[in-house]
Formats: sequence, structure tokens, C-alpha cells
Amino acid sequence: MTNTGLTLRSKMVLILGLGALAVVVGVLVRPAIAMHYGLSMDPQYQSCLPWSNFLVEYGPTQPLPGELVLFHDRKVDAISGGKPIEVVKMVAGVPGDRVKITANSIWIAGPHGPYRYWGKRWLMPWVRYKHLHVLPPETMVIPKGHYLLMGNTPGSYDGRYWGLVPAKNITGRAWAL
Repeated sequence: MTNTGLTLRSKMVLILGLGALAVVVGVLVRPAIAMHYGLSMDPQYQSCLPWSNFLVEYGPTQPLPGELVLFHDRKVDAISGGKPIEVVKMVAGVPGDRVKITANSIWIAGPHGPYRYWGKRWLMPWVRYKHLHVLPPETMVIPKGHYLLMGNTPGSYDGRYWGLVPAKNITGRAWAL
């Protein structure tokens, strides 16, 4: 009976060679992956979304309602003591959507669809900060180039309190892990 398989030494050389190749390729490919993807974490005690960890794809995007996005806006720096931070929120409204804000709630509708309830409009201590432009009770249409980004927990510090975010401030898409 003849054995046409590899010897133990040949198998070990093959495994070590493939391992070395994987390390070299990893060193070369990792920067390219890191330029486009990253991990994000919500460090808050009570998160604004039901998830705390996110995979982020950096780059321009045209988000749709319900998607998660990573963004920066100076208005959210209040929660970090003034240090610039990026935050993940859910896209609640896109350009052309109608937003109806009452004293106690927020309703959002597509250009021709019925309003859907988003949530309560809780009063928070941050609403007194001078840099915030708290959304007043009104009905408005989200203008081109802006998005309404919100959390979905009652105490979420979000677009209810700092308004719309320009598209240029959205730095990527996110997915819950």
C-alpha cells in the first residue's frame, strides 16, 4: 500500500508557510481595512439605543430612515465635557420628511405618508445650554442636506434637543454587533 500524502515535516512547513503569509498579508491589508472600517462603543451608563457596540464603515453615505450612522456635531460635545466625539444614532428623518413636534411628543412622516409616533419629548437639564437649539413645538419639513438623528430610549440626548445634523457631519454607517 503506497502513501501519497504529505509527510509530517511537509505538513509543518506548509502550515508555518501559510501562517507567515497570513501575517505578511495582514500587515499589508490591515491599514486598508482600518481606513474604511472600525469599531465603536457607547460608553454611556444608559445607552440611547438598545446596543452598545457597533461596526462602522467610514465614508460618505446617503442614509435611509432606520439606519444607524456615525456622526460628529459640536452640539453633542456637551456630553463629553467639550471634547470632540463621534456618536452613533438612528436616522429618524431624512430630507423631505415631515416632523410634527408637540410639547410632549415627536411624530415623523415621509413626504406623502401618515405620521408615525417616534417618542416622548422629555425635558432634560441640557436643554438650557446656550449652544443648543431645542426643537420647538412645530411642524416642519427636513430640508435638503440635513437629517434628524435620534435614539429610541426615553432619556436619549438626540435631535429632540439639538436639532438637525448636516449631511457633511455624518462620517459613516454603523451596524449593531
